[in-house]
Amino acid sequence: MGNWLAHIKAPAAAAGLAVLLLASAAVLVVPASTAIAAAEKKPELAEEVRAKLKPAQDACAKEDWDGCLAHAKEALAVAKKSYDKEMSMRFMAQSQAKKQDYAAYSETIEQMQELETISADEKLKNAKNLASIFYQAKNFEKSEKYAKQWAQGTNSSEAYHLLMAIYYSQQDCPNTIIAQEKENEIDRAGGKDASEQSLKILNNCYYKTNDKDHRQSVMEELARRFPKADYFTDLLQMYEEQKLDKRAKLNLYRYGVMKNWISRESQFVDYADEALDAGAPAEALSVIEAATAKGAFKIISQTDHNGRLLAAAKQQTAEDKKLLVQLDKEARAKGNGEADVKVGLAYMGFGEYDKAAEAIERGLTAERVGKVKRVDDSQMMLGICYTKLNKPEEAKKAFTAAQQDPRMAKAATVWLQSL
Repeated sequence: MGNWLAHIKAPAAAAGLAVLLLASAAVLVVPASTAIAAAEKKPELAEEVRAKLKPAQDACAKEDWDGCLAHAKEALAVAKKSYDKEMSMRFMAQSQAKKQDYAAYSETIEQMQELETISADEKLKNAKNLASIFYQAKNFEKSEKYAKQWAQGTNSSEAYHLLMAIYYSQQDCPNTIIAQEKENEIDRAGGKDASEQSLKILNNCYYKTNDKDHRQSVMEELARRFPKADYFTDLLQMYEEQKLDKRAKLNLYRYGVMKNWISRESQFVDYADEALDAGAPAEALSVIEAATAKGAFKIISQTDHNGRLLAAAKQQTAEDKKLLVQLDKEARAKGNGEADVKVGLAYMGFGEYDKAAEAIERGLTAERVGKVKRVDDSQMMLGICYTKLNKPEEAKKAFTAAQQDPRMAKAATVWLQSL
């Protein structure tokens, strides 16, 4: 599993930590006691506190942040009531933010959170800032504390994203999953799809917690919405672990090769084996030739597996090429749908998709389909032919029919999603 941690951004990291801090440290003015009472309906400042804060205000006006901080600390030292402490701490926080002393700033804001005169809305904003600051400082315990307060107060997907980052940083997959799923749930409720990064994180954690069902669901969404070779390969491996039907696997290999997503020798060899076993030697030979061109098919000796596989594919392809026209005529005359489908499979291997589609359609007619052994596989082949012929509506109809059979449902879904 890849390490996605490097790509996680906490809100503070995304917005710029200094900007985030300064936004909550507005320029302060020490009002007259009568103005405070009338305009803000807050208690009056004690005289001894006001006497200390006036020089703090003057120092701030001159951008003398050290002086402002020193006078504000003196005011806090004599402050008794909540409002006196609040005003003193506001000057301290402003100075500390301007000085970019984030450790001291966060300590001051934490103290302010305990004051009864700080509004609930401001405490919520402070919790957001503190959660981000402590995350950047790798103080995950405090970051989690304030991120939870932020999340509970706002039900914000951004808050749950930060919680996810906190847990993921500590390799705590159970809690990472809870936070990431909640973030995605909120986003989806707002009409926003889960991001590729969030799905990668869930995939990683479901893998680590051995939750195969949820991981498969996530991988299917990744493969559908962000089609890439890695996602397809991982999904195919998951399906194979479930003892995927051989014909379904063959149809998935066909999809992988069409998208140029198969690169491993083991996959090319398995694909060729399955094609040969299904009665499609020309397709097997085509796969071997494509793999050889990529350096992904090597023959050590003529008697090893690859050597024997190539020889069989060549021999049977030559036989099919010689007999195909005659076999087509015989299938038309027999009225046996299975014979028609086999002819269609042979035409597919040679890349003659129009003739293949005609033969398979013929085999699936009402009077012939009764003899067809795997109607689901026949519909899949028909859908692939129509995809190659650029007939998406006909392809969709065939894949939808194949999807009804549980053995072929996964493969049909993958092809349907590509249309």
